[in-house]
Amino acid sequence: MTAFMIIIVIALFMVLLGFTWYRLEAYEGMEKIIICVVGILLCWGITAILFSLSSNGMDYINEEVEREISKILVLVFTPINGIAFMPYVAKLMSKVRFDEINKQEAVKKILILCVILLAIFFVEVKYLENIQLGILNVANGM
Repeated sequence: MTAFMIIIVIALFMVLLGFTWYRLEAYEGMEKIIICVVGILLCWGITAILFSLSSNGMDYINEEVEREISKILVLVFTPINGIAFMPYVAKLMSKVRFDEINKQEAVKKILILCVILLAIFFVEVKYLENIQLGILNVANGM
């Protein structure tokens, strides 16, 4: 099962990187790498915060179990969250660099995206909470 999860996570990260890399057409190699790394770190931070919000009040057996569940869920949801916005932001960055749109228009579009993402993140917190409750129910039933 662990190998299967690793393959899924790697595939998700490859999809995220592929979509984002392709959309960064206005940038060269090292710039693309930096943008992708910063984007993934941002996604990881957001996902870690969402996990923390969802785990409030959870009664884990011990801290080690909580850390392991946190690692797995954050690792799986980081590329999923990234796929939701990184390619779009990368395309906007390329459009700004090619002077297809101005910075003010790009900022407006990013603000609209942030509002949409906040709604998605609210749902994701509830989803992560349900996953953790399911895991705890299975663990308590053993």
